[in-house]
Amino acid sequence: MKKDPQKIVEQINLLVAELAALAGVPSSKPATQAAKPSSKKGRDTSGATGGIRLLIDEGKLDSPKQLPEIIEFLKQEGRHYSSQTVSMGLLNLATKERVLTRFRDKGEKSWKYAIRR
Repeated sequence: MKKDPQKIVEQINLLVAELAALAGVPSSKPATQAAKPSSKKGRDTSGATGGIRLLIDEGKLDSPKQLPEIIEFLKQEGRHYSSQTVSMGLLNLATKERVLTRFRDKGEKSWKYAIRR
């Protein structure tokens, strides 16, 4: 009774993954699964723009916020960026991706950012 080598390899991989799960050790993923993005919506969460996207997902930009407030939220998340970097990320999300809207109140010089509805 001959078995197909491919089936044997698949069975071994399944058993190794099951054993790793029982031992609490993360199993190595096949190359096809390793290329998948880690975020829930497939968006990049790296860098300042990614941190701002996380703030949007958490609902922290539901009401208008100024740049210093957004920088403080990012610092609370453990993401420390300069004001220029965060400002550029906000500008890209407001103009290119159109996820945010920005406006100025009368008499103020600084921009406020909120989720576009």
